[in-house]
Amino acid sequence: MDPASTGPQPAGVLRRLAALVYDALILAALLFVATFAWLPFTGGEALTPASQGWIAQLYRASMFAFAFGYYGLSWTRGGQTLGMRAWRIRLERATGGTPGWLDALVRFTLGAALAVAAGAGLWYLRGPGWSLADGVAILLLLLPVANLAWVRFDREGRSLQDHASWTRVLR
Repeated sequence: MDPASTGPQPAGVLRRLAALVYDALILAALLFVATFAWLPFTGGEALTPASQGWIAQLYRASMFAFAFGYYGLSWTRGGQTLGMRAWRIRLERATGGTPGWLDALVRFTLGAALAVAAGAGLWYLRGPGWSLADGVAILLLLLPVANLAWVRFDREGRSLQDHASWTRVLR
């Protein structure tokens, strides 16, 4: 048996996606609870900029911070979110060890940007017919796909997000 094969191996795309879906469900539940805390400030109304003004913007910023808190604490305290733990993968610095807060911030911000790009792409594709916006939408959807596809082509099995945040995902 090759000694290198007994150590940690890069996590594959399917494991990463499974952990991402698991974490998305957990995060959605946490954000529902956090949103409940904002309802007294809005009188039970929907939190939209048109109806709530600056409170809606503060709400959005707090949800972003809350989501970063979930991922940041998980990654810096043990290198695993609950989804990553369930799928037996972990995040570590490219040089070894638990990621720091800067690593977590870079990774989270890039991940959030990719998620927003995918969401915008899906939003633009919802309409009937074909237009220039549909071409842009497809490009937006290709960004997160390229991020995950890079894992297959990288020598170390790292995504573009891993490279940008100086981290790696191992199983």
